Amino acid sequence: MISKYDTLKKDIFRLNEDEEFYKAYYHAGHSSEGLKEFLSQIDKGDATRRHLVIPELLPEIISYEMNDEEYFKEGDSRNVYISMHNRYTPAFLHRHNFFEIVFVYHGSCAQNIGANRKYFSDGDVIFIAPGVYHTMEVFQDDSIVFNILIQQKTFHQMFLPLAKGDDIQSKFFKEGLYNQHQLEYLVYHTKDSWKSFVLKMYYEHLNHDGFSDQILIGMLTYLSADTMRRFQDTMESSYFFMQSRQLDDFLVLNYIQEHIDTVTLTDISKHFGFSLSYCSKLIKNTTGMRFNDWKKALRIRKGERLLVNTTDTISSISLSLGYENTETFIRIFKKETGMTPGQYRKQSQQNSQ
Repeated sequence: MISKYDTLKKDIFRLNEDEEFYKAYYHAGHSSEGLKEFLSQIDKGDATRRHLVIPELLPEIISYEMNDEEYFKEGDSRNVYISMHNRYTPAFLHRHNFFEIVFVYHGSCAQNIGANRKYFSDGDVIFIAPGVYHTMEVFQDDSIVFNILIQQKTFHQMFLPLAKGDDIQSKFFKEGLYNQHQLEYLVYHTKDSWKSFVLKMYYEHLNHDGFSDQILIGMLTYLSADTMRRFQDTMESSYFFMQSRQLDDFLVLNYIQEHIDTVTLTDISKHFGFSLSYCSKLIKNTTGMRFNDWKKALRIRKGERLLVNTTDTISSISLSLGYENTETFIRIFKKETGMTPGQYRKQSQQNSQ
């Protein structure tokens, strides 16, 4: 008896209509004359309707800056979005304001991530941080690559526990939650451990119902934590490409996060043995903000998470962030977010229902 997953397993290897187009486009591009003739035969109206990536004809269609609102519409119950990367799609540089997980189900692919050129094969799992420019190249019929996207608020809930350690994995997720992006990617060589799970997840995505979202979140949470535990010794990351000055930046920003309630420039200076002016310049160059502005932004972001993920009182949250006066916290929070902490918590609860 053929199961629904066996059928899907066969279906994903068949080129769809867009992939057939991209394959012909890819081969036409091997000569200038061939490309010119191919482009002259394209129906631009049809290509626009199908949202095809054709840099020479439709550069305006290409989205270089992507946010989760493009994938997670208001009122939609989905928190996880899974798609197969269309084979032969022209590579283009882009970035997201959310984490992306790439899984190589079969075959191989190549990516430019930041300044690094990387090649991946069967079983590789790549976590790409928000704000990092990257490309994707899948140019073989038998190469199957999945993109897994997680809505920002859901990612915070799923991965916050994994950001509490002091290892590279924890630092990667901690930076993403605080929008620092020193570490650009993590790579795990998982062999076959993800294959059956991702196929089931893709099936749930295609046949989405009222239970699918919880199933997807549960499966992805388990897969990610299990992968970090089992494959951390062979993990690759952009950490090893960082220069010594970047490491200073990384450690200083990490210190600020961990002491956000009380930290001062003087504390940082004494802890690392840097001058006050060097600390101030380092923070400005790395974040684009002055120390006090960056500290305030981190406090507000942490406050948002505490309002959503805990039942702590606003007074308690205010105190944990280093505000002695709750009214000061409420005033600053409203100025930065456009609503009071109470309104923010209420809106978050309504959105999650």
